[in-house]
Amino acid sequence: MKARELISKMTSKETNKTYLNTVLSAFQNMDYYMLNNLLRDDCFYQDMRKTSFIYRQKEIFQYFKKQGDTFLNLSTNLCTGCLCSEPVFVFTGNNSGTRYSIYIEFVKDNIVDIYFCSEQSSYLGLMPF
Repeated sequence: MKARELISKMTSKETNKTYLNTVLSAFQNMDYYMLNNLLRDDCFYQDMRKTSFIYRQKEIFQYFKKQGDTFLNLSTNLCTGCLCSEPVFVFTGNNSGTRYSIYIEFVKDNIVDIYFCSEQSSYLGLMPF
């Protein structure tokens, strides 16, 4: 399934599609500042407060940059682990080929959680979440 198809499956409202595309763009551009501005302060992401989650994304983005990546390509796949066949977004380093996959839980008008998918990700050399 292509990323656009998955986004359309998650929500039919254009404003929600735009929001989700903007969040995905922040991941692709490895822009943790943008993520910080987009995500809700009152939510927990990967069982962490938003501040900790954003700091973790900064570490992950720095890892990609050290590998020579300047952009993360977007695709999708199915989780074969704990989310058992749920679709995930896969970000792949444009130079390293390293993969970082996330599951985005989208309810009504908001992203309510973001989970790391280890089954569809490469080893990032970082401590686990």
